[in-house]
Amino acid sequence: MRKKSSPPAHALRRPLLALGAAALVAGLISSAVAPAVAADPVDGARTAGDAMFPNVGNGGYDALDYDIDLAWTPDAVQTGSVVAGSVVATSTMTARAAEPLRSFSLDFEGLVVDSVTVDGTPAAWQRDSDAGAIRHKLIVTPASPVSGEFRVTVAYHGVPQAHVDADGSYEGWNATTDGSTMLGQPVGNMTGFPHNNTPGDNATYSISLDVPTTLSDTAGQGSAPAAAVSNGELLSTTPSADATRTTWAWQQTEQMASELLIISIGRYDVIESTVTLSDGSTIPAWSFVDSTSTTANKATVTSAVDQLGPIIRNLESIYGPYPGRSAGVVVDRVPRGINYALETQDRSFFPTRIGFSTLVHELAHQWYGNNVSPTTWTDIWVAEGMATWSESFYAGSDGFGAGTPSREQQFDAWSGTPAGDGAWSIAPGAQTDSASLYGYQTYDRSAQFWAALRVAIGDDAFFDVVRQWQTRNAGTSKTGADLLALAEELSGRDLRAFYQDWILDADKPAWPDQFTLSLTSSATAPLERAATASYTLTAENTGLVPFASATATLDVGGILNRASIDSATLPDGVALTGDDLVWTIPATDPGQTAATTFAATVFDEASGGALTTEAAPSLGGTCASCASTLAVREYPVDAQAPVITGDTAVGSTLTATTAGWTDGTSFTYSWAVDGISIPDATTSTFTIPPTAEGRTVTVTVTGGRAGYLDQTRTSAPFGPVAAVAAASPSASPSASAPAAPRAPGQLGATGSEAPITAAVWAAAALIGGAVLSVVAVRRRRVARGEDSV
Repeated sequence: MRKKSSPPAHALRRPLLALGAAALVAGLISSAVAPAVAADPVDGARTAGDAMFPNVGNGGYDALDYDIDLAWTPDAVQTGSVVAGSVVATSTMTARAAEPLRSFSLDFEGLVVDSVTVDGTPAAWQRDSDAGAIRHKLIVTPASPVSGEFRVTVAYHGVPQAHVDADGSYEGWNATTDGSTMLGQPVGNMTGFPHNNTPGDNATYSISLDVPTTLSDTAGQGSAPAAAVSNGELLSTTPSADATRTTWAWQQTEQMASELLIISIGRYDVIESTVTLSDGSTIPAWSFVDSTSTTANKATVTSAVDQLGPIIRNLESIYGPYPGRSAGVVVDRVPRGINYALETQDRSFFPTRIGFSTLVHELAHQWYGNNVSPTTWTDIWVAEGMATWSESFYAGSDGFGAGTPSREQQFDAWSGTPAGDGAWSIAPGAQTDSASLYGYQTYDRSAQFWAALRVAIGDDAFFDVVRQWQTRNAGTSKTGADLLALAEELSGRDLRAFYQDWILDADKPAWPDQFTLSLTSSATAPLERAATASYTLTAENTGLVPFASATATLDVGGILNRASIDSATLPDGVALTGDDLVWTIPATDPGQTAATTFAATVFDEASGGALTTEAAPSLGGTCASCASTLAVREYPVDAQAPVITGDTAVGSTLTATTAGWTDGTSFTYSWAVDGISIPDATTSTFTIPPTAEGRTVTVTVTGGRAGYLDQTRTSAPFGPVAAVAAASPSASPSASAPAAPRAPGQLGATGSEAPITAAVWAAAALIGGAVLSVVAVRRRRVARGEDSV
């Protein structure tokens, strides 16, 4: 987000059936009128849980809107090199409490609190400040606990001060040679107004700035029109009755994190323009350049303003529609402490002049960092990495320029930093020290991460992730873990190890392999029985590093159901486990190709269908052709159909014969009555039990190996009804026959007429499903003499 001036190089539900009707109704009425028990009020947390700034940010409420009314006046007598001045202000935060709060806190550094009201009623308050711990709390205790939406108004005054970061840089309220500028990132805006100082709590803003109409330098020289700059849209500029002061009213209707608020007061030339977006609509642009800047520096600002439209439209093609309602830049001559560019929302801040690459960086932040902000400061790498990557992409021939492609630019930066360099000692997603927040890990390594992710998942998935991050999350704050989840979802890849290496490990990550995978097969189709099919896998290294972990995995289940692969004959680097054949691609230099071949032999009994397989490359791999289908010849089946023989009388034995099937074929049998399987009936014979009278007896014969052609046949007539048989690769010949009428009896197991037990019926219920319920109804009807079993 901030580019420093000198950055580094880089309940069990109880059944109601037991309840009486009256009791049930009474219970329901009782529960309907029972009053809800109100939650006891609590104290809102005095932290947002940010590892980087553990004493900054607050909990218990969600800020919805800030209304800041601030008047700034320079001292009548100036003695220093920068303007001394003071403010009188009122700030109102509208928020929503997640639960009743008896107290809550805001972050507020310096300045004097005059009064605090909550929903118009005076509230008690106290300050808790420890600069060393970066803790500056305004603790508010309302006259009565707040719940739901509430408003807290703080009136204050005084001389605002800069906030000094742990790394020695300045932010917050800084005096300039002709006014003051407030910059927030990461936590400095608490020097200007009380608020929930965390990027995880976005809100809308109204900012009214009452300032002198003209300003001069500290010596009283160079009097020139003044301006008061902020975010969003400029609603009005209203002069006082005597015209000595002017109120600049700004409104930010888009969600904005507090660190993105800018207030800059000084002698400015104001440039009003419009920006045409990709959809043809226009938005206003307000830009400001220090009136005392040189002609050359002003020219860079004019050029930047002219480039706002083209750059924004190009970035829209990557990130999606521009998220703001206005645009612009702020360029000021500032003290050394704030001599850095910063992506304040809508109009970014630049010291002195604007460089094109930095302009691209800060405009990219309007999406990454502003439209979607980090939840905690540890996640700053997501946005800073993307904005830094955008510079190389924009200039590269793969983007909008003619320079070195961004992949090569980021690879060179990665390659040029030795593994032992301390730059790798901080993991972007695990950093906790705010003193090193704006280091190599936040900018350079994180930009390399984005380039490496593009290599790992391919262009289509990568640009989908980049755009969906904005589309799905606009106006919210998200974490690095959220980014990982989105990338995995959209790419269909397991990226946990990749993310761990690049974002969570404190060492130099591995640049990902990049390759094109091809699968070819060689055989005369349709394949005869016992024929051999040859498969070749080829991997072309299209990346920038030799293969280190590239693999190709083939799902060979579609081969193994009709053919065999002999593991003993597989080449080195190829292993078969279950239905997966994995090729560990050997080390291969960029521009070179690796290949391997294996064979499959068609079963002697196979008939019809096809040998099918598809290869999947590991991260960094794309497919040129990764699927193969080889047809298997269909052989006619001349074997005699299964025949059910035997008397249909109760007590007689039925036999399923499978004469004529292929030698060596094995069979299993299952018998059923009215669709209810008989658990013990697993042989080729079945004795019809007494209770089978008038019912349908069926048998299913299963046998053979995978590879037989699916088929349906009809057996010879059996009794008065034809018996039906079917054969298939997995559950084949079946037949049925009605038993002769007879008095009710007990359904028995195969080869006996023993009574069927409750356990057997239970087992039958599990198998027969709904059929059992029909049988149960018929049993009750038999018991009443209405029917027979």
